[in-house]
Amino acid sequence: MHEINSRRRAHLVALAEEGSFARAAERVHLSQPALSRSIQALEDEFDIKLFDRAARGVATTAAGRMLVERGRRVLFEARCLFRDVELIRTDALGEMRIGMGSYTAAILFPNLLVESARQFPATKVSVQIAESSVLMQSLRSEGVDFVVIDRRESPAAPDITTHRLLSHDGGWFVRPGHPLLARAPVPLAAVREFPLVSVPLSGFMEDALRRLLKFRAHEAVPVQLECNDVAVPKDVVARSDAVMFCTVSLLRRDPDGHRLVRVLIVHPRKLGLQFALVCLADRTQSAAVDVALALAGQIMNDASRAAQTAGRVR
Repeated sequence: MHEINSRRRAHLVALAEEGSFARAAERVHLSQPALSRSIQALEDEFDIKLFDRAARGVATTAAGRMLVERGRRVLFEARCLFRDVELIRTDALGEMRIGMGSYTAAILFPNLLVESARQFPATKVSVQIAESSVLMQSLRSEGVDFVVIDRRESPAAPDITTHRLLSHDGGWFVRPGHPLLARAPVPLAAVREFPLVSVPLSGFMEDALRRLLKFRAHEAVPVQLECNDVAVPKDVVARSDAVMFCTVSLLRRDPDGHRLVRVLIVHPRKLGLQFALVCLADRTQSAAVDVALALAGQIMNDASRAAQTAGRVR
């Protein structure tokens, strides 16, 4: 198997382009005899003539033209590789991949993406929205750089690092004028009398919902509508007698959040989501990902604090 190192490729291309050993030797910073030996070694290795020598210069043979063309492409790709590595090192190029659930996406968008684009305009941002088990699988297979999920759905493990965020208070929400509001406060079981709409439920969330609403183990939780885009179930609730579980922080960021009202529950249990940033342990992240991690944590925590403050004011 024949291999041509990068220096000999450069010698080959230089001689073909300059048409003169003297000019090519000057271009690659070699003496003329040294360049001549390098080209001769190539011809001996391939047992083929690459250049025709004449008093007026050199001309590339048919075989030489083929090697020169391929040599140009390889040298070009090598230059691109080194350039891209330098751009990545200086964070002028790269990709950031984030995984998040539906509630998280509704809180983080668009602030996270806008600020990331402002600080790292040449970095491509990819977002995967899915339930937690799918996101953790993507994280472990290196499909995403970090995920934002409920930490209770990501058990501690040596291969991941978890950064806890502030909890987000949650509750049951309906449209203004909903029949439940006329009876409030109501027992939690009263929620079962109306259609439920939700984002897709993870196994953890479905089990929690079953316990809260006292469904038997063999009973399926009767969710009438599931959609990854939180705006869809919220709009359905605003236009019907459906009920949905939601975080207060999510509604406060929505200009139409005033359309939904929290149902007062008799002897309410504290409900909420316990978000966390999760990434692979012992993994060096790019500067863009480090900034996005910090920014995501800040946005999530600020949203939690704002919701708590609004609750105290009321």
